[in-house]
Amino acid sequence: MAFEAILSEERTQPKRWQRVMLIASVGLHAAALVAGIVHSIWQVEEMPLPSLQVMLTEAPPPPPPPPPAGRKKSAESRPKSRPTEAKPQELQVPKETPDAPKPDAETADDGPDEAQPGGVVGGVEGGVQGGVVGGVVGSPAPPPPAKPTGPKMVSATIARGQLLINPNEERYRVKLPPPLARSGETYVAMLKVCVSAQGTVTGVQLMKGATPAIDGQFPSVIGRWRYRPLLADGVPTPFCYPLRYEVSGR
Repeated sequence: MAFEAILSEERTQPKRWQRVMLIASVGLHAAALVAGIVHSIWQVEEMPLPSLQVMLTEAPPPPPPPPPAGRKKSAESRPKSRPTEAKPQELQVPKETPDAPKPDAETADDGPDEAQPGGVVGGVEGGVQGGVVGGVVGSPAPPPPAKPTGPKMVSATIARGQLLINPNEERYRVKLPPPLARSGETYVAMLKVCVSAQGTVTGVQLMKGATPAIDGQFPSVIGRWRYRPLLADGVPTPFCYPLRYEVSGR
């Protein structure tokens, strides 16, 4: 009878205010969840990209070459001369020489010279028989030495004044990898850059490397640089110069 009473019990419908509270609760929780997701995305900070700074300085001049060893050795191996005793000089009496006979005014001939046997008209007295009248012009002066055709070596200051590009632009500078850029260290490389008469880079020689991570970039990056033609006596001339390249990360 108890089980049948439960089955026969009439189920009551939920009231209207209960349905409204249920809907409001679900909507409020959904709005709070969406707001939390938007707030977490909005608060994400972007990591700043590392900035690089390129500095160009002039390389110090090379030291003077040492003196040749052969000259010093020959000077040391030369035997020292012994001082010789000065001998008293003997007085010599000058000998009298007879004066050359002076030509007399009466015997002087004011007329034209007499022809000598074997002579030629227009020749010179005392000349060589069979020579050329008037003599032979001396050999011409030697030609001036040829100007060097190789590239001219200039300082980094002069080469920097010939630059047509800004070496701090993105495509004209060497870039550090992110781990090295965040280290804050400065890397220095010594280069020898050669430029043609038209202002294009013809060669980049690495004299002293900065680090293996960036040494391979120098030929390709410096090869994009452009220069004004260097004029020597008004003529465009190829040139080379030493370059001290610094790359620092911050």
